[in-house]
Amino acid sequence: MYDDARVVNFPCPFNAAASCNINGQPLPYAPRWKLHAQGDYRIAATNAFDVDLETDYNYQTATQYQFAETPSTIQPSYGIWNASVALLGKDGWTARVLVKNILDQHYSLYLANGTNGGTIRWVPRDDDRYFGVDLRKDF
Repeated sequence: MYDDARVVNFPCPFNAAASCNINGQPLPYAPRWKLHAQGDYRIAATNAFDVDLETDYNYQTATQYQFAETPSTIQPSYGIWNASVALLGKDGWTARVLVKNILDQHYSLYLANGTNGGTIRWVPRDDDRYFGVDLRKDF
């Protein structure tokens, strides 16, 4: 997806700093590019179960999070790659081993200027690589 969202007309408050003029700047929360690719391959292994291989990759370009347009509130471009291998039982059970954020790419869902200086950073669970097991049974 391509999106060139920009601030068209931001009326600065009376007596605002000159840096308030952000017309033409990127709109916060609007990366220029967001891409998603996903693949799934199922192998008929036995009469009792199939093997399922899944992977996906999500990418987005740099994102500004504040109207103040400060450099510290820009999330650089990043990509997240996930994958899993599963056994799919013919009678409704699934056992999946998964890896999230395989490349251990750190990113933020929100950046803001702190009240006492510095930058406040909110991070998602997927900010670090992790492994897991997912067991399911359909009834």
